[in-house]
Amino acid sequence: MKGVVMLVNEYSPIPTGGAERQAERLALYLKSNGWPVWVITRRFDGLPAHQKYQGLEIIRPLTAGFGKLKTITFVLGTLQSLWKLRSKYAILHAHLVFGPAFAAIMAARLFGKRVIVKLGNSGEFGDVQTSRRTLRGRLRLAVLRKWADIIIALDDSIYNEILSVGVDPGRIRRISNGIDVGDFSPLQTRSEAKIKFGLTDKVVMIFVGRLTPQKSLTTLLDALERSLPACPNLHLLLAGDGPDRMRLEEQVQVLGIRDHVEFLGNQPDVRPYLNAADLFVLPSKSEGISNALLEAMSAGLACVVSAVGGNFDILDKGHCGVLLPSGDVSVWSKSLIELGNDPEKRQALGSAAQKHVTSHFDFSVVGSQYENLYTELLA
Repeated sequence: MKGVVMLVNEYSPIPTGGAERQAERLALYLKSNGWPVWVITRRFDGLPAHQKYQGLEIIRPLTAGFGKLKTITFVLGTLQSLWKLRSKYAILHAHLVFGPAFAAIMAARLFGKRVIVKLGNSGEFGDVQTSRRTLRGRLRLAVLRKWADIIIALDDSIYNEILSVGVDPGRIRRISNGIDVGDFSPLQTRSEAKIKFGLTDKVVMIFVGRLTPQKSLTTLLDALERSLPACPNLHLLLAGDGPDRMRLEEQVQVLGIRDHVEFLGNQPDVRPYLNAADLFVLPSKSEGISNALLEAMSAGLACVVSAVGGNFDILDKGHCGVLLPSGDVSVWSKSLIELGNDPEKRQALGSAAQKHVTSHFDFSVVGSQYENLYTELLA
């Protein structure tokens, strides 16, 4: 028996965040390599309790109420589902330190299984610091510290935060996020893609992600406004949505840069926009291993990101991209001007980024690391 159950807050076909996309990639990779895989996730309106999707069995336990009650009913429903499946799997793999992880750890203790919990982020928006702010979160950390077999840290920042809550370092493993690099290789030239979107005379910057305070997009908009006198062709695409959208739209109006910024909303496929872009920008206050950054590198884009979390590792400490202080408008503006006016440097950085992501973050590399870990646990 070598079955694996993935536990995650959200899962396709609904729109998901980075941690959930990684869970999906891993589940599909394992399935293609012969591992029996199930996914347990929260139920949303319009989605069935059980569904065969992408060749996987998706289980959505019934939940009721709001807040804590909703989490409790999800955990109980998950335990019931895992009891029914108990003869088919040996490993529970939870993504992020929230309800699914708590359910996974409890099930592992009750049913004699092995459990892995993967953390997604560090800093003030990360798993550890977020959990420390509430009694419920501190309980999750205590359970994690006591009973999780393996905890996955994406980068040094997450690793150190796990250590800070008393987890035995022998139970922490470093495994990065991964990407199917070939899926994001450009399908047309940049000039052809720009024609499609009416951007032929622009130096196109793109951000992909949720519009939230964590992403510090106010810094990026201020930097863009400062940069335009020296590089008037700069044009920013914001692909994504979130609670900060209205505030950011107001900031664009106040700064007088409406002709240089487009809010694209959520895009089911960002690849056409990546093909049209010259620069990828990610000014976050905190990050784990950003899916959006890996995708941009796979597309051969020069990347300008804040020097936080896993961004150091992804850009090889700045050897294949630009690392900047988060929140420093002056430094960001200077970098946008420099790269906006230097197409040769953009090309060199994009080529280096594509080479680095292929050799270190392709899912064939990351997936095999998880297979080795599972095999070790089963032994």
